Amino acid sequence: MLTKGQYVRHKMARETLIGTIEGAEIQRGRVFYRFQQDPRVREPASALLGETSFSEDELEACDRPSDEYWASVNRRIEVSSRRVAA
Repeated sequence: MLTKGQYVRHKMARETLIGTIEGAEIQRGRVFYRFQQDPRVREPASALLGETSFSEDELEACDRPSDEYWASVNRRIEVSSRRVAA
C-alpha cells in the first residue's frame, strides 16, 4: 500500500508523471490514490488532468527525482514544444 507523501511514478509515463500521494479513497472496492505532480516539472500533466487519481496498479513507488533530473526533463519539453510550434 502506498502512503501519503510517498513519491510515485505512473507506469505509462515513467519519465514525466512523477509526484506524491496526497490521499487515498475506496471506489467500487478498489483503492485509488490522489496524485500531485512534482512542482518542478515545467508543464505538469496533472494541470491538464485536474484533480488526478490513479489505481494502485497504475503507480509504482520511486525515489524523489533530483533537481538535475527535472532540469533535463524541462529542457526536453522546451525543445519538443519549439518543434511543435514551428
